[in-house]
Amino acid sequence: MWALVGVIAAFMALGGNLVDAVPPVADFVEVRDEVGDAPLDCGPPGPLGKPHLVEVIHSIDQGPWLSRAADAFMEKCPNIQLRLTAGDDFETANAILRGELRPTLWAAAEELTLRYLEIRWREQSHELLFRLDERRPLVRSPLVALLHEEQYRVLRAIREADRDGVGFWVDALCPTIPRAPELDGVLQEDMLPGTWLDWYTQRNPPPPQPDTRLVTKKKRSAPAAQPTPAAPLIPTPEELRSWGRVKLGFPAPTSSASGISTLLLMARQHLLADTAGDLALALEREGEVLQRWLRRCNAGRDEWFASAFLLTDHVFDLGPKSYDGVITYESLVFPILARLSSDELGELRVYYPSPTLVAEHPAVLMWPDDEERAPNLDAARRWLQYLESEQVQQNAITYGLRPGRLARPLDAFDLEKNPFLDMRRFGIELEPANQEPPRPDGPVLLRLLELWRAATGRN
Repeated sequence: MWALVGVIAAFMALGGNLVDAVPPVADFVEVRDEVGDAPLDCGPPGPLGKPHLVEVIHSIDQGPWLSRAADAFMEKCPNIQLRLTAGDDFETANAILRGELRPTLWAAAEELTLRYLEIRWREQSHELLFRLDERRPLVRSPLVALLHEEQYRVLRAIREADRDGVGFWVDALCPTIPRAPELDGVLQEDMLPGTWLDWYTQRNPPPPQPDTRLVTKKKRSAPAAQPTPAAPLIPTPEELRSWGRVKLGFPAPTSSASGISTLLLMARQHLLADTAGDLALALEREGEVLQRWLRRCNAGRDEWFASAFLLTDHVFDLGPKSYDGVITYESLVFPILARLSSDELGELRVYYPSPTLVAEHPAVLMWPDDEERAPNLDAARRWLQYLESEQVQQNAITYGLRPGRLARPLDAFDLEKNPFLDMRRFGIELEPANQEPPRPDGPVLLRLLELWRAATGRN
């Protein structure tokens, strides 16, 4: 009996649990003690023969492509271990500013975010964060509009008949709003874009009625010119009226790379009408006019998504009553288009505005002058060289990303899966004519964000 009591006491002292405790899942990738033989282009092993650890922060849309490439790279180079973390550009930039992240390599979505981070970093530190002129574009994805099919058809008809509009970014995102609007008497909840019916009528006025005074000598009316029939696919005025306001959403510029890209394109068209003028000077002269226009168009919106990924992923679950379409990156539309048959979302179409910005997903080495980080930075350079190889660049196509280092057309690659070919019926263009305006420096971006915050009352 006493022996049994002793066994029970020992059991309780050891925790009273016959099941092995499950340790928490480590955030880091497994670091091997033996790196084995690695090719010469993988470089030397790390201290004590262990692998170098390279922490990589990357945009969300690069995730599947980079994960596949990382597995193959670490198998080839066991002396280099990668830890990949996906994050939105602004989320990553602000975490770096707060000192919460110190990655070896950052592969952002858009160069504008690097310019934003660079100017903000200089406000708090003299330490070199990265070299912007040494950025290495990895893959490309233009900014596009993804719309429900009926709204897409009307948008195309309006743009083809665009006699008075300045351009897509002004006309489609703030339709019927004058360039210098009066705000007196306008309630904040009404500070939204105009309606589909007003916009369509403004760009496609009805044909004039025939002049009944024109008669022949025999008192017979001259044959009247037959009005051009409306395109059969354009909804009726009653249907357009039922759509209400134009609801083409874009992410918040203060938290999204695609959002600040959209704001930049809107501001350039509003102030410069797509000319090659100096945006900084235009903001000095007419910043107040731009702010009033942004307020009249954007201040009434209640909800702003923090990223293009969230907006694109959720908006079409809400249907056309909430959004007619979204501004997003081309790479993010492919998962949505692939869901059409299973989710019964109806038809969607991709529209390629011109001009637009093409996200080149530039990668930069972080804190490049830190001597203690030199071995890991060298390992990161070897990882970048691998990503720039032809096979890895070609693999990016299967994930809806355009290669940044290969000049061949997309239909020239022998791939088992090429979404650019498979989804052309949704309006995907193999070689869109992307005209890009120059990207401004950091101070101009900060000024634009300041104007947008003041216009909308949002941070």
